[in-house]
Amino acid sequence: MAVIEAKFALSELSQAQTYLQQLGLYDGKVDNVYGKLTEAAFVQFANALSIDTILDARSQDLTNRLLQMPSVVRHLLELLGSGDRLFQKFTNSQRIFVNMGQADSNHLGFLDRGLNGSIVGSIKDLPNRNFAQSPLLSHVPSYPERLAKLPDGVNVVSYGEVAMLSGSQIRVRFRPYPKLGEIPNIEDIGLEFLDPSIYEACICVGSVVNGQMFARWIGRNALHNVQFWSSTKIIPLLYTICQANQADFKQPIAVCQIADPNNRKSPRTFSELAQRICGYYETKDISSNGLAAMFKQFTTPQNLENWLKQITGNQQLSFMGRYGEVPYIEQPYLKDITGKTLVTGVKEPHRGDNLISAYDLTRLVSQIAWHRHIPPSDRLASAQWHSLSALINAMAHDTARYVDVAIAALGLTYFMSDPVVISKMGFGYSDQRKRSELTYTACIQFVDHLATNQDVPTPKFRSVNMTLRAVLDLQNPAREALEIDSRMAATVTEILRRVVTEELI
Repeated sequence: MAVIEAKFALSELSQAQTYLQQLGLYDGKVDNVYGKLTEAAFVQFANALSIDTILDARSQDLTNRLLQMPSVVRHLLELLGSGDRLFQKFTNSQRIFVNMGQADSNHLGFLDRGLNGSIVGSIKDLPNRNFAQSPLLSHVPSYPERLAKLPDGVNVVSYGEVAMLSGSQIRVRFRPYPKLGEIPNIEDIGLEFLDPSIYEACICVGSVVNGQMFARWIGRNALHNVQFWSSTKIIPLLYTICQANQADFKQPIAVCQIADPNNRKSPRTFSELAQRICGYYETKDISSNGLAAMFKQFTTPQNLENWLKQITGNQQLSFMGRYGEVPYIEQPYLKDITGKTLVTGVKEPHRGDNLISAYDLTRLVSQIAWHRHIPPSDRLASAQWHSLSALINAMAHDTARYVDVAIAALGLTYFMSDPVVISKMGFGYSDQRKRSELTYTACIQFVDHLATNQDVPTPKFRSVNMTLRAVLDLQNPAREALEIDSRMAATVTEILRRVVTEELI
């Protein structure tokens, strides 16, 4: 017990015992001793630290006081990393959502939450569904600015070129960002903690070295080419940005309009349609799938596939399919604010497979987020930051809010600043494979004020890109949907926990 007590600042354990006692979780003496009763109280608090609990004002105040104590949060991170505690935590929350009429297999508790949440009555089948807006909503306008900056090395530090994994004698090296068309060294050890249901994974952790972003790549079946569902919708959006900036590098794409040559559809801005794709802001005649299929029509299937191969170096991928619907506009035009055509659509339809790897998506999202911090020769050709910012904003609207609930579940709210979360989920039931599959690609970046391995922490810069694919076959699609959503939430949370504790780096 002395080892655990040493992790708490002088008298901080006594203060924590007092708050836990007032919350009704601790029945022992306030004695600054970490005994069995204190341990049980912390475990209860970690388990009860919910994602959506509505507490009375007094309980919320006590909870906030506990979560503002660095040693308490460090201990919570340790407790939540034992066993499969996080999965049970999210599974229990999902069950509560279902029992309260907040979620069902068509409107999941985490995957379908949305940046703007949902209000009572907004979903006919779930009249009681009511989720608050994302706590990150107000941060979204600042995402491009935050991604454009690097830590100064004094007030905020990074890992450097070599770092040691927490709790071990293992040193890891961050290497220069790979050149276009070059597949980096992807380590195949370090992700053993992932549940077997996570079939494919690729994680890329960044570190600032001499003003540039270096990276460490880790994977599980990272180069397997499989279906990543709607996560791949960022690819045609990204291609369109590159083509538009090649035509006019000064023109921000956000205000450019997608036009119908037959004038059957009203012109709409790139920004609006990209947000509709990522946030599933759908109306009767505009769907995310139809829009994504439309953006693919800005080039031929073979050109788009070749473009992707030239970037990632994965010569075995296939990217010629649609998204299950006809394009919103069959042969679209992208016009600038003067009406000049920048990109013209093609007639050749996209038919075939969309089979790419977790590495491919992680590579792309890292090139979006780190554009300003990798050598110009390794960037996406022609892409300009003013236009990539439009895609960053769109990806901020991803309906899946796994990082939101991860921050809450880990108690990190008071120790993170300048957060950035851009992502794209994908989900579906495969009639061919008879199972449910869920994919998630994201960049998570923030300044960590906890620095768990330091007595007097200096804020630390964290930037990690990831792609995950979960697969579940329970011979019950409705049950699979609920469980796979909880599993993905738990997996993203565990990865975030290990980034903060530097077990993963």
